[in-house]
Amino acid sequence: MSVTVFDHYTVRARDLDASARFYAEVLGLRPQPLADFEFPMVLLFSGEQAVVHLLGAGPALDRFLARSAPSHADGPARRTGNIEHVAFNGSDAAATAARLKQAGVPFVERPLPQHGVFQLLFDDPDGIEIEMNFPLP
Repeated sequence: MSVTVFDHYTVRARDLDASARFYAEVLGLRPQPLADFEFPMVLLFSGEQAVVHLLGAGPALDRFLARSAPSHADGPARRTGNIEHVAFNGSDAAATAARLKQAGVPFVERPLPQHGVFQLLFDDPDGIEIEMNFPLP
């Protein structure tokens, strides 16, 4: 058995509404709240694929996960280890940079001509670094 394709990543969102707005307005993903879970949850779609799952941090999520550390807490018990960033491919770097500026999200621009790519690097509302890759003309 081998991996065939990346499916999604999941974020314990401290402010579910703010995180859903960020992924929808800044990254252009389509949000779909799920009402049939024991805790608040929003899936964010790129086309037909839900690439980001947002879980509303709090007591209901803690009960569902049956973990000892609160889902809204920082620290080693709630961290994801050595994940450095999450990356997406995108189109229209200028429009993405404009949306980041409009949303007040600081970002770094990094051209990598030797790899034929231009990157925008920024954090989501929960501090997860996102790398957006755009092909150079």
